[in-house]
Amino acid sequence: MKKISTNLMTGFEYEIPLDLNDRNDIDDFLEKNTGKKVIVVQGLGFVGAVMSIVCANALTEEYAVIGIDLPSPESYWKIRSINEGNFPVISSDLKVEEFFQNSINKNNFYATYDPYAYSKADFIIVDINLDVQKQSTELNELTSYNVDITNFKLALSSIGKNCKEDVCVLIETTVPPGTTKIAATILEDELALRGLLTNSFSLGHSYERVMPGPNYIDSIQNFYRVFSAIDKKSED
Repeated sequence: MKKISTNLMTGFEYEIPLDLNDRNDIDDFLEKNTGKKVIVVQGLGFVGAVMSIVCANALTEEYAVIGIDLPSPESYWKIRSINEGNFPVISSDLKVEEFFQNSINKNNFYATYDPYAYSKADFIIVDINLDVQKQSTELNELTSYNVDITNFKLALSSIGKNCKEDVCVLIETTVPPGTTKIAATILEDELALRGLLTNSFSLGHSYERVMPGPNYIDSIQNFYRVFSAIDKKSED
């Protein structure tokens, strides 16, 4: 049965391919950006998509940026839309479209669904969604909550199955305390299964401070950041 992903902005329907091998196009993109460090942004939602174009318009260095999301009905259309030259996020910040057009002109931003992209990354930024499930009374008084990090673990596992041993991973997803330690264990385990060094990667956390609105880009690019890391090398 064919799976369809509908563009939420235009209503256009894309058929999700059965063959999810995108290696040739990823390699072609990187060949056109030879000499640049590679940033892969995991998650092309409201945060990850804009983070991608901010990285593609970095102030001090030119990067090749690959955004990656799942080939699912909910996400596949974003990948196709980006590669067709249409940004999948509507914003009142005019810089969003400006930065996206800059990335098109520089040809330094590509979107994919293939985890192969992680194998080419010098830096990986994790911007996947993590919701808190809340239960409240009729008066909106919180009675209980739960945070399911199952999908987060799967996302980190996908990175670990493909990444280089000296990659730098930055988690921006807002996660419960201690989750970065869980992420470190997942990466170590996956690298060990591949016979790679388990103490060469860097890992840190800097929760996203996105301010949607007319200053959306500035809230990512110019605001002060809070960050932490698992060791001094990762911190640097």
